[in-house]
Amino acid sequence: MKLKDTLALAATAMLMCYSSVGLAGKAKPAKVCLIAGWENPASVCVAHTKIIAATCFNCHGSNGKSSTAIPSLAGQDKEYFVTVMKEFRDNKRDATVMRKYALGYTDDEYEAMGEFFAKVK
Repeated sequence: MKLKDTLALAATAMLMCYSSVGLAGKAKPAKVCLIAGWENPASVCVAHTKIIAATCFNCHGSNGKSSTAIPSLAGQDKEYFVTVMKEFRDNKRDATVMRKYALGYTDDEYEAMGEFFAKVK
């Protein structure tokens, strides 16, 4: 192997190490999400959250910004969003269609959607 190839390989290995290890030398846990029981990297988790959040747009408006009597999700507190979704799921809150929607998501997905909508301004 040529010296140039060896150096390139070493640099690649170092970058891979630094992406999973912080400056203090402690390993950072890689963010993963479970989708249908499979672990996925953070980039897939972000895309999945955007897709499932988009299911809310039909009633709650684009990016959760409602222009009707249906409440906006944009800017909602994450914990409030998660609590309400669990209440719909557990039939503790009156709803027309929300219980059916709430049954389709996991607790982790509630958390991810709550975080997504909390960031929308």
